Amino acid sequence: MTARPHWSPPSRALRAACLALGVASVGCPANEGVDPPGDSFFYPVTLAASPTGNWLYVTSSDFDLRYNGGTVAPVDLACLRARVADPTHARCAALPNAPDIRCVADRDQPGGVVCEARGFVRADQVRRISPYAVDSAVARYPDRTRLYVAVRGDGSVTWFDLDDNGGLDCGAEGALGRCGDSHRVGTDSAQSPTAARLPPDPSSISVDPARGWVFLTHQSNDVGLARASLIRDGAAGGGGGAPVMLSALGSLSPGLSSAALLPRAPGSEERSTWVVTSRAEASLSFFQAYPGNATLRDSSPFVYRSAIIGVRGLSGGNNNRAVALDPDASRHRAFVVSRAPEALLTVTLDPANPTAAVVSDVLPVPGGPSRLVVRSVDGRTQVLVVSFDARRVTVIDPDERRVIGQIVTRRGPHQALLDTSPSQPFLYVVDFLDGALEVIDLRPPADPAAPGTYLRRVLTLAPQLPQE
Repeated sequence: MTARPHWSPPSRALRAACLALGVASVGCPANEGVDPPGDSFFYPVTLAASPTGNWLYVTSSDFDLRYNGGTVAPVDLACLRARVADPTHARCAALPNAPDIRCVADRDQPGGVVCEARGFVRADQVRRISPYAVDSAVARYPDRTRLYVAVRGDGSVTWFDLDDNGGLDCGAEGALGRCGDSHRVGTDSAQSPTAARLPPDPSSISVDPARGWVFLTHQSNDVGLARASLIRDGAAGGGGGAPVMLSALGSLSPGLSSAALLPRAPGSEERSTWVVTSRAEASLSFFQAYPGNATLRDSSPFVYRSAIIGVRGLSGGNNNRAVALDPDASRHRAFVVSRAPEALLTVTLDPANPTAAVVSDVLPVPGGPSRLVVRSVDGRTQVLVVSFDARRVTVIDPDERRVIGQIVTRRGPHQALLDTSPSQPFLYVVDFLDGALEVIDLRPPADPAAPGTYLRRVLTLAPQLPQE
């Protein structure tokens, strides 16, 4: 057995070195002595919603190693929406022993409020994971729903079974319980039929629920390390069982960053395909999960790179971050945020020939773009770009090549997620620096001359209320 060891208490010098280098790796252990907050967020990095749209799972990274782990915290979205609609809404009834909701006016956003996160977090279901989580994804299977969190600190994918009441099962015991080894995939080669382990530095995770594939990219620049990996979850076929690490692929473009699952092409229904960006190379890569073929004595699934194209015609093109597909599948296009130049790229895809993908448009965006989400509004595509440095979310109509609006955020906007409720079009943004969750109103006003709270921050969940 070659399981990775559990964390050992770090020395003060080691913690200082990790922070000075900005390192997020297995070499930087957690603080074993101090438990993290069980009812709020700290350096939150990623969020995912339940398929029902009733719960939001916010993952905190413990980036500064202040605590003995990160956390995954369920947030009651039904209560959050009710508080936006009714400022007198005083308690989240779905939370056991729910505290009163305490809020004050948002001094930086007229009409907005700041509330204590503890009034919306189901504290008895908060679970502890290793530090340096980077991304998360939810998949609904025939008889269960699972959450996957890519964790850089222990080189794992930590997985959870979810219920409809905000419950998180990861083999932990009680509130703030640490997820068990049986819920950490990739740390032990003895648990893999191919003796594979998860490569270091995972950067993104994407799931194909129809096949049970869990695909990860890894942003290491070390040529000796694998940069793409594949896990399979048998829950896709019904029944339980743990996800299994299958394949890790090396000799790839450095700094692989973000992945988006493509629609299945005719003739390739059995294979899942992802388009992947790179932070270190002007390229887009395409990866496929091969399911294996027992009749050919080739029954072991694996991941391989099916194509790579250069990102041409830009000043740099070698620092591309998030990628997302147009919700209108007939448009056959993806959107990529780049930092070289700082721009939104439109990539036209050929469903029959991925190598024919081309960058068809470039639109400038505010500084430090890192994430994006895409939605359809009355049949028109909108792209919302999160810029960490500029503290902005920019709403763009890519077809008219115009900025619809800019949303001012708090100090460190990171990942964003659209509300899945059609009647409540909000954007949720985790603020890495402030340890907060921001709620942005995307409901268009009936009268454009009176925009109200449209494209404004209407609610912020913070660790504590600001001082008067």
